[in-house]
Amino acid sequence: MSTSVTATQQATLDALISTLGSDGVLPASEVAQRQSSWIDPAPLQALTLLRPRTTAEVAAALAICHAAHQPVIVYGGGTNLVRATESTPGDILLSLERMAGIIDIDAANRTMTVQAGAPLQRVQEAAAAADLFFPLDLAARGSATIGGCIAMNAGGVRVLRYGVMRELVLGLEAVRAEGTVLAGLNHMLKNNAGYDLKQLFIGSEGTLGVVTQAVLRLFPAPRTTSTALLGMDEFAQVVELLHLLQRDLGGALATFEVMWNDYYRLTTTPPAPARPPLSQEYAYYVLVETLGGDEQNDRRHFERALDHA
Repeated sequence: MSTSVTATQQATLDALISTLGSDGVLPASEVAQRQSSWIDPAPLQALTLLRPRTTAEVAAALAICHAAHQPVIVYGGGTNLVRATESTPGDILLSLERMAGIIDIDAANRTMTVQAGAPLQRVQEAAAAADLFFPLDLAARGSATIGGCIAMNAGGVRVLRYGVMRELVLGLEAVRAEGTVLAGLNHMLKNNAGYDLKQLFIGSEGTLGVVTQAVLRLFPAPRTTSTALLGMDEFAQVVELLHLLQRDLGGALATFEVMWNDYYRLTTTPPAPARPPLSQEYAYYVLVETLGGDEQNDRRHFERALDHA
């Protein structure tokens, strides 16, 4: 593995250091102290890792790299479990780890403005502290960033009720590869004016630019949560159960996650720490969750719907 730096690369690094400061441009030796992925202890390889603090710095850094024809890879949560950050010694990584703040929570309008480097869990907790609710949820909540969730159009476990990520974003700010800032931090739900450019960036996986800020939709915090795990022998039963619960529970049904037998066995057989709550002999397993606001009746309604199903 060659660690030599070309004259063009050195000039690019010098310009980046002048723009971001030395603490915003990590040298390759410090980048190598990070793992290439959560499951691979090999050192992360890159020419440098950029850590801007503001949208203006992101724009300036991308403009410098664009002028030098220097490849840039957006570095998100850093787990790299899907190999999205496959970098080589000549690549530049761009991390928004220093742009991870909650900018504003508008409780009256039920919106939250956040920087794209904010982890999903931080957004969830900030909403809860304001007695509100951000419904996107997935197992990687502690490492997944809001920018990454937007870039991937994340779904999570509550799509039935709240939709995928594109339904939860009211506005966003992004920087294109050449450094142009696209400002579209809309806070209105009922906005039917002009082109909806944010939808181009949601799900684009970073191909159109780097998301730097977003305005997210918040919802009233649920007062009750009811959860059940069911085992079934036929897929037709799974579909029928979904239709029955949608009819009987209406908008309260938030989660309907189906697991196949081989997955269930994998996650409930040693060395997996979980013990099987149900027999491992069913063909399908369904995780059901409802969210509601009636503390006296929601549980009874949930159990009655399951009994009927």
